Amino acid sequence: MDTQDRPSRARRQAGTALTRQFAVLSFIVIGLITVALCLVIAYYLRKDLLEREWKITADYIRTEARHYLTPTDFALPFSSIAQEHFRDFYKKTVMMPEIVRVKIYDTTATVVWSDHSLLIGRQFLDNPHFLGALAGHTMVNLEIGAGKGESSYEREEFPELVEVYVPIVFPESTEVVGVVEAYKAPTTVFANIRQGQMVVVETALAGSALLYLSIFWIVRRAARRISEQHQDLEQRSQELAASNQELQAVQTQLLEAERMAAIGEVVAAVAHGIRNPLANIRATAQVATLDCKEGQRTPLVSRSLANIMAEVDRLEGRLKELLQFARPAERRNEALDVNAVLRGTLRMMTGRLGRTGLVVEEGLTPILPPILGDAVLFEQVFMSLISNAAEALPTGGGVITLTTGTAQDKAGTVCVFAEIRDTGVGIPPERLAKIFVPFYTTKSQGTGLGLAIAKKFTEAYGGAISVSSRSGEGAVFRVTFPAYMET
Repeated sequence: MDTQDRPSRARRQAGTALTRQFAVLSFIVIGLITVALCLVIAYYLRKDLLEREWKITADYIRTEARHYLTPTDFALPFSSIAQEHFRDFYKKTVMMPEIVRVKIYDTTATVVWSDHSLLIGRQFLDNPHFLGALAGHTMVNLEIGAGKGESSYEREEFPELVEVYVPIVFPESTEVVGVVEAYKAPTTVFANIRQGQMVVVETALAGSALLYLSIFWIVRRAARRISEQHQDLEQRSQELAASNQELQAVQTQLLEAERMAAIGEVVAAVAHGIRNPLANIRATAQVATLDCKEGQRTPLVSRSLANIMAEVDRLEGRLKELLQFARPAERRNEALDVNAVLRGTLRMMTGRLGRTGLVVEEGLTPILPPILGDAVLFEQVFMSLISNAAEALPTGGGVITLTTGTAQDKAGTVCVFAEIRDTGVGIPPERLAKIFVPFYTTKSQGTGLGLAIAKKFTEAYGGAISVSSRSGEGAVFRVTFPAYMET
């Protein structure tokens, strides 16, 4: 029992190890994908939110600039009217949430207004963000550098600020007339970004965990299903082995039936040859008994004649018993499918044909009308024909082709035929006429009964068997049975 369970235990351990390896590898892969996904989504989420925030800020500043400022203010920035307009613009702009400071530059990078009067009139040419805005682009600086002189006051008062440089363009012209630098304390924006990133991370982790558990459950279930199917295949293999043994037993029985049929042929021939002389002997003894007159018949003669007739009767009885023993069993008469009978024969001969190295090709018509007969006897017919074709092929090669179909005989009756074609050396014309004769064989160990029995069984059910061959082109045996049409 332990020996039988050892392979099953090894398979279970192998399946468990495979599931464990998949669990570890899938955890690593899904973890890496989750981390990469979180980083990418968080980056683009932050980028998108910030771009939206800076766009809203820039649009608001441009709108207010067009409302409070004019091109003349930037042309004469230090006039009292321009300074008053800049102050009104500043008051309106800082009312926007998170904007804490505003500077206004003209096109020469000179500060024309600031809430720090010390910066007004100073020029800052080494500012790349200003140059980008002067080219017509909204520029954002997330980190205020220590070397930027225009931001010295803001660094002291607000440690975390974002600079937004907004180019100012009026509708009547396409040229930038100035730049507004807004300082934002984006505490709310960054808080929203962090919250969004946390939601992304939590969602990704939850989705990854769900995906991992789902895949692990599917793989584990698949592993169990594979194990069950493997066990089922093993059971089927055992059943096939048992069926193969049964088929071998049936094949042995068929061979025994062939031998019995051969014995029957011999017995029938011997009985026919013996019965006629025995009948003549008995008739002669009876005539001698009648011809002898009562007075001339001696007791010895009477006993001798009686003994002769008794022995003849005893031999006749023995012959009847022998014929009864050799006579085949009662044959069945049932509807059969020629294709099924052929395939059954091939299954029984798989071992024998596989050892020869030949190839069996099938060209069976899918749907055929049934025939009446005995499946065992018809399998014997096809086994004899296929064996004969296999023996005609050269050692280690050759092709046997099985073909079925329907045809009509001369009377117009529908018939079902089966052809066995081989690629052997063929049958010489002088042997074709004798091929179905009992005990005729050209093989050193042949009995000469296989084809004779095939012919006998075929004709017993109203069928016919024929052969055609040419030297060097193989042989074709054709078996024809009348189709069974149900009324």
